[in-house]
Amino acid sequence: MGQGADPQVIAQYGLYPDKSLQIYVNEIGQHLVSSLSNPEFDKYFFKVVDSPEINAFALPGGYIYVTRGILAVMNDEAELAGVLGHEIGHVVNHHGAEAMVRAIGAQILAIGGAIASPKNAGQWLAISTQLFSTINLGYGRDAELESDAHGLMNAYEAGYDPKSAINFFRTLRQQEIMSGQSYHSFQATHPDTKIRIIKADALADSINNRGNKVTHKNRENFLKHIKGITYGGKRHSRDRRQYKPQYIDIYTVKEGDTFTSIAKTELDDPKKDMDIAILNGMRPEDKPEPGMLLKLVREGKSEIRQMLDLRPLPSKKQEIAPENKFHYKFR
Repeated sequence: MGQGADPQVIAQYGLYPDKSLQIYVNEIGQHLVSSLSNPEFDKYFFKVVDSPEINAFALPGGYIYVTRGILAVMNDEAELAGVLGHEIGHVVNHHGAEAMVRAIGAQILAIGGAIASPKNAGQWLAISTQLFSTINLGYGRDAELESDAHGLMNAYEAGYDPKSAINFFRTLRQQEIMSGQSYHSFQATHPDTKIRIIKADALADSINNRGNKVTHKNRENFLKHIKGITYGGKRHSRDRRQYKPQYIDIYTVKEGDTFTSIAKTELDDPKKDMDIAILNGMRPEDKPEPGMLLKLVREGKSEIRQMLDLRPLPSKKQEIAPENKFHYKFR
């Protein structure tokens, strides 16, 4: 199912055109998969899609996507590992496939292995649409808790601090309160956010208390890779509304800096102090330490130096495998 739906995902959102960031996210994902004793699938595919939505999702078969929007609100590599591990958990535990079978099982069985046939294009489009709807609604309380546990353990086994995932949950909660945006796993069919954070926090402590592995957050490396990422803007490839361009910049805290002083001197608006704190996973009353790196949202366009070269689809006369219906290469 994932193989057939992947081109539709790319057509809807577009790939984020930053070579370095695509490679980076894929490397983290592949490292997580390599830490699994039973990954279920031989190949996994990790992609950054060009959407400001705070979201990450997985398709059956090992296709995992994160939006530039969710990367912009993360604060270290361990948080990214926790989210990717959570989505890998949905794949490994077949949550998407099971949900699809419950929703439209007869159609799935009828189309079977003939996904690649042009005769089934209409059926597959309908199934793909249903697949997206199912994913966005979530998989239910038990499935989300199961994937939370998988993500924490997967991140730990790969060398990341599982507590970072808890910090990210809290940041998401603050983002949800302020902007109304929520990661799909915080929607109505999912566990109450507070209960979920408490359960995940206790599990992360239990995992860390084993004491047999050195874990890392890799904050500086993560911030280096997301510097310049587009912030906000078009929600999908067909969005024709006009947005003021913004991007994430990285600021090094100086002696005597506060969130208010940074907001005033760097953004010319002291009222953005709370925005800066929450974007960096901190409280407004926290004091940033000298030398600390902070994300700032600046006006204008950032220059992405390593662009993806998106090639058009082959002509209809050419026969192509479903996984190659959308091509991209690095330059």
